[in-house]
Amino acid sequence: MITKEVIIGFSKGEKAAFDKIYAAFSASMFGICLRYARCRDDAQDILQESFIKLYNSRETINPELPIAPWVKTITIRTALNYIKKNYSTILIDDEMRFDKAVFEEDIEVDKQVLMDKLITILQHLPDGYRTVFNLYTIDNLTHKEISAYLEISEGTSKSQYFKAKKMIQELLTAEKQML
Repeated sequence: MITKEVIIGFSKGEKAAFDKIYAAFSASMFGICLRYARCRDDAQDILQESFIKLYNSRETINPELPIAPWVKTITIRTALNYIKKNYSTILIDDEMRFDKAVFEEDIEVDKQVLMDKLITILQHLPDGYRTVFNLYTIDNLTHKEISAYLEISEGTSKSQYFKAKKMIQELLTAEKQML
C-alpha cells in the first residue's frame, strides 16, 4: 500500500519512494499498456514512458488524493500519445452501425486465461478499433470524451466502437469454430 509519506517522498524525488510506487503499479499499468499496444514490446515502451512522465511530473501530485487514478490517467494518455506517434491509426468517419452482439454463453474460464485471450483479441484489432474499444468499454470514457482525446467526431468514436465489437465477435466465432 502506498502511504501519504511515500507520496510525499516521491514528490521530493526520493528513489526509494519511486521504487515503491513502481512496484505497486507497474504490473497493473502494464496490463493497460497491453490493451492499447500492438505487441508486448510496444506495451513495455509505453510503460517505461509512463513512469518517466510520472517521475517528471512528481511535483504536481497532491498527497491528499489517491495516487492510483493519477497513475492510470498518465498511463492511458501516454498510450494514446504513443499510438498517435507510432501507429498510422486511421479512424474513418462513417455512421454505419452494426448489430449489437449478445454473448449468451456463460462459460466459466480461468481469469488469467480469459485475460490472455482478451489481450490477444485486442491486439488483432486495427489500432483505431482497439483504442476506442479500450477507452469506452474498459476505461469507461464517453464517446464525447473519446472524441476530445482523439480529436475525432463522436460519430467516428461510436462507429469505431461498434466495428470493434463486430470484429471481436467474428474473431470469437472463428476461434470457436476451430475448436
